[in-house]
Amino acid sequence: MKFTKTAFRAALKANDQTKVWQLVAISLKRTPTKKEVCNYVEKFSSTLRDFRKAYNMAYSRSEKNTSPKMVYPKYTVSLERGAALAMLRRLLTEKPSNYTKVPMMGHTHLYFCSPSYGHADYNKVCTCKIEGNEEFVNKIVKIGEKFMAKHNI
Repeated sequence: MKFTKTAFRAALKANDQTKVWQLVAISLKRTPTKKEVCNYVEKFSSTLRDFRKAYNMAYSRSEKNTSPKMVYPKYTVSLERGAALAMLRRLLTEKPSNYTKVPMMGHTHLYFCSPSYGHADYNKVCTCKIEGNEEFVNKIVKIGEKFMAKHNI
C-alpha cells in the first residue's frame, strides 16, 4: 500500500479511521501521533465537513459529543493559536484564584503559568511558538498584563 492523496481523501470520506491512521503511518514510516494525523487531515481534507469528521476521528471524538464552539484550525486559527485563545478565554471568564495561569513569553514559546512562580511553575502550559506569531503573542501578553493589573495579581 502506498500513500496517495486520492486514497487518503477516499479514507476520509468513508470515515475509515484505521485506513487514515495506516496511510499516515506509511507516509511517515513510523507510528503517527494524534497531532500528526490531524495535520494530514487538515492538509488533505477537501471540505469543512470532511475536515470536521476527520478531526473528530483523529482525536477519537464522536460526532454527537463535539462542542458547537469547537475551533477547526484550517478554517479559523492554527491548533497552537487555538490553544492559546482557549487558555486566554478561560483566564478572562474565571475568577482569579491561586491556580490562575497568566500568559508569559519564554525564549521560544508562549506559556500560561502562575504569576507568582513564573517560568519556574512546574505546571505551566506551553501553547504556541513565538516565531511567526509575534504580533499574536504580544497581544495575548498585553491582555494578560491588563488582567493582572485589574485584579492586583
